[in-house]
Amino acid sequence: MKKQAAAIVSMRSVRKALQMSALALSMALAVTSASGAGVAALANPGFDLPPEQGRPPGWAIEAAAVVKGRVSLLDGVPGASGRVLELEPNDKNTGDKLIGFGQLVDAKAWRGRDMPVQVVLGAGGGATAIVGVHLLGGGRDLGHVQFRQADSGGALRTQQQTLAVPASAETIVVYVTTDSRSGTALFDAVTLGGVSKAPTAGAAAKPAAAPTADAAGAAAVVVTVDPKRVLRQIPETIYGTNAEWIFDGQGLWSAAKQSLDPGALAQVKQLSPTVIRFPGGVFSDLYHWRDGVGPQGSRPSTANFPGGPVSRHSVGTQEIAEVARAAGSELMLTVNAGTGTAREAAEWVAYARANVQPRVRLWEVGNELYMKDDLSGASMSARKYARTFKEFAREMRAADPEIRVGAIGGLNAGRYRFMSDDRWTEILLSEAAAHIDFLAVHNAYAPLVIGVSPDTDPKAVYRAMFAAPTLIEANLKALSALIARHESPQRPVALAVTEWGPSFHLSPDSPWVDHVKTMGSALFVASTLNVFVREPRMETANFFKLTDLGFMGWIGLRAGTWTPTLPAMAFGLYRQRLGRTLVHSSLASPRFDSHALGAIAAVRGVPWVDAVATYDDGKLVVMLVNRSDTLTLDTELLLRGVRRVGQAQADGFSAESLDANTGTELPQIPGLKWARQVDLGRHAKGAPSEVRVIREAVTARIEAGSNDAGTRLVYRLKPLSIVALTFDQVALQ
Repeated sequence: MKKQAAAIVSMRSVRKALQMSALALSMALAVTSASGAGVAALANPGFDLPPEQGRPPGWAIEAAAVVKGRVSLLDGVPGASGRVLELEPNDKNTGDKLIGFGQLVDAKAWRGRDMPVQVVLGAGGGATAIVGVHLLGGGRDLGHVQFRQADSGGALRTQQQTLAVPASAETIVVYVTTDSRSGTALFDAVTLGGVSKAPTAGAAAKPAAAPTADAAGAAAVVVTVDPKRVLRQIPETIYGTNAEWIFDGQGLWSAAKQSLDPGALAQVKQLSPTVIRFPGGVFSDLYHWRDGVGPQGSRPSTANFPGGPVSRHSVGTQEIAEVARAAGSELMLTVNAGTGTAREAAEWVAYARANVQPRVRLWEVGNELYMKDDLSGASMSARKYARTFKEFAREMRAADPEIRVGAIGGLNAGRYRFMSDDRWTEILLSEAAAHIDFLAVHNAYAPLVIGVSPDTDPKAVYRAMFAAPTLIEANLKALSALIARHESPQRPVALAVTEWGPSFHLSPDSPWVDHVKTMGSALFVASTLNVFVREPRMETANFFKLTDLGFMGWIGLRAGTWTPTLPAMAFGLYRQRLGRTLVHSSLASPRFDSHALGAIAAVRGVPWVDAVATYDDGKLVVMLVNRSDTLTLDTELLLRGVRRVGQAQADGFSAESLDANTGTELPQIPGLKWARQVDLGRHAKGAPSEVRVIREAVTARIEAGSNDAGTRLVYRLKPLSIVALTFDQVALQ
């Protein structure tokens, strides 16, 4: 008791001397009174331990604050990685003793270092969720960070900051609270130094030190997987793609053979996308479907876009359906809402219903009409599009009541600003949500280096690209929260990213334009697929694009032969290896900071490693992505609640350099000159041999007799690698 009293006096002196925030002081006093001196690491950082009297173990609450609101620990919150702490404040929640919890951590492990702090929090009903981290030492406040999340519609959002810990720091005060008097504040995780959220009942918290590289270049990563904690069923339709009608379907059609190109078709079959979107992107709002049906000899040639080159409609509805049948795919057709009519769209639906197999279930109304300078020249306001969409959807459903009809939209965020009107989607949903089956967005291109100096450090460009999935995930969560405020129970609105992929520049004079095919781009593909897998509302995703006679095709030409790029190989690995049932996983990894670049904002504390896991019928798959080009990472996997596994198999690939590639070539066209491309050592040496295939057995061991019981193994993850670890014959406890 003397020790606790001394601590309280010390904390009060801090308040008097330095006017430490009333919020932090209240939490510090509560924690000190409840638990005495600080522990070595943050206990129960994810609020996942079983509740004790309805409260999170390891976290203290001051007695005077108990009456200021209700405390709940929730399971099954959308987007959460486990239990969520919910605070519901009432009218008494005022003054310097607010409803909330806190704890003290010994600062010794962090002295003289930068401590990354990451929080996952949300709010609803007008409340604000607050997390604070304060450093104390020598009777002084030595620095702090505070995170505030205003009403997010209940959506959980990730925030990150870094706190420099001086050598004199003694204690870290951590608190979660709200200064509101109504609504709800939600807390999914508070992370100091990259420690993952995955405590087990009765287990001590692990030290908060972030994994760092050792002298040999190896570093520690911890991935914890709980096969019993099912998060969702992964829709097969996230493995979709785009095909364009122009230039013989970008090479899908062979004019010489007057048939689909056998080499291209063979590669599409091998990749086996589940959905093929047609006839655009940007060409959709100029496309008239009747130009692409009927005998080949009677089909017209039309301009790809106003004032642009001309293509013959050799690939139309029946040809793209033949590609889909060969690949085992279904079609998503985008109707012309820019220069077409609702009647024309409905007649296409009727034609497809009567004449196309596989049946066309997915229809999208327009492409990027929200962009001010849309290539079709038909951009429109949100209100006009809402009226247009409702008219199109009504007539299309009259032609086939069983179709799913998608609208277009998205949210601008930071430097990523596709929408000419920041309120486009809010207006659209407020006027048309009851008619929308899915919202199609194009928010997952990166790094988009348009306007970036050619002298920019190439590794900084790739770091921005690797940080982009963090921003994409936050954008999708915000969009999901907006949808939740407008959708009706009778017609829930899914998310569909109908165009996404690595994209550096569109101009031949850019030294980055041909980097869409590299190992770095493949790592972006893998990390972005992880985002799509984790987003509960995500139903469909279509990478851009399948084939291309230019530079953006994931299947390109090498010496006249269709060849998969490394992004296609990453996509194929997920398509072939990852299961259907997503289960809980958490991660501790070394991290990096990225700078703002192109369309991508700066992000701090991005993990070098990303991971997701699935468990289906005794088979567990863990996908690991190492984006570092220097760190060989000793990755410890703890499979919680697993008492037996068969031998684990690692499948994947790596490369020597960020710019390694399989050697697909830029087209040589008279009068067109391509810029010399940025070369980090391998770009100009592109060839299939640049890929280092990984296929090896991995041995696991069972550790019993502790609260961490489960199957544990260590896998050495190579730099620049994507690996699927497959465990067969998994037996759960």
